Amino acid sequence: MPANLTPQYYEAEKAYKEARTVDEKIAALQEMLAVIPKHKGTEKIQGELKKRLSRLREEGEKKEKGPATFNPYKIQEEGAGQVVLVGYPNVGKSSILGALSNAKVTIAEYPFSTSLPLAGMVPYEDIKIQVIDTPPIIEGEVPGDLFGTFQRADRLVIVIDAGDDDALGQLSGTIELLEDKRILREEIPEGVKAFKHEDLIVLANKMDLPGTEDNLEIIKELYKDLYIVPLSVQDGTKLTEIPEIFFRLLRVIRVYSKVPGKDPDMDAPFILKKGCTVLDLAGEVHKDFIDKLEKARIWGSARFDGQPVPREHILQDKDIVELHV
Repeated sequence: MPANLTPQYYEAEKAYKEARTVDEKIAALQEMLAVIPKHKGTEKIQGELKKRLSRLREEGEKKEKGPATFNPYKIQEEGAGQVVLVGYPNVGKSSILGALSNAKVTIAEYPFSTSLPLAGMVPYEDIKIQVIDTPPIIEGEVPGDLFGTFQRADRLVIVIDAGDDDALGQLSGTIELLEDKRILREEIPEGVKAFKHEDLIVLANKMDLPGTEDNLEIIKELYKDLYIVPLSVQDGTKLTEIPEIFFRLLRVIRVYSKVPGKDPDMDAPFILKKGCTVLDLAGEVHKDFIDKLEKARIWGSARFDGQPVPREHILQDKDIVELHV
């Protein structure tokens, strides 16, 4: 039986052949498996792809366990989610992270002062969001193993220098690179990790400089669908609003647990994706609660405090939930 492989499969295969890092190869193989037609004619190909994928994953795990091959581009996620800053040299990524967190950033007028990813915890109300500054991208290239950093992120944030005469080129070049690396896509096959354009926000930094308003007007005219936030670390414009913007970008909610007969625990909210249910929360509290959950009561988004709700009830930000098992 002929395989009848699709153009999408051949695109992913091309990406695999051109991949330079383990993360890139794994991502391409996952996509090949996701888009390959599932029938008897492709069973042998599917088997070979799965073997390659297994070998690469084992290779990656061995590298992670060896102290001599520590991967500085793989940062363990903490807090409510991981937001990764991406952009050209000297756009102000480090300044933004330094202003929002206690991360010890290196800020310099010369380019490439950031040589490796650096994480900082940005407070927002009662939670913290992990924000990662990254080495700059140039000439359509992703330095080191930064591809994996981008792919593992919960959300990407593009930073541009709004005062630069080539601010438009910075934005278009960053988007083109992310598209070329298949990190940013119009359609994402099931089982493939990538982002759509609507998942992005753009921080137009250095709005205190002359000419920024004209540059920003041109960019907004050409990129009508992008969420662009003008800010300035120098004079503080919009800076205090950024943590809330990051929180909305992550599309998560905070849910507080309550033991029957006691006050709710407001110090350590559970972080869930928007659209999650009471049953999802039960599984986060304890895996056994999924089968043992009898009922739940809710304070917050319910019509009245302590309202009984079914397991399928969709939770909202800042709900307080009392689980009965």
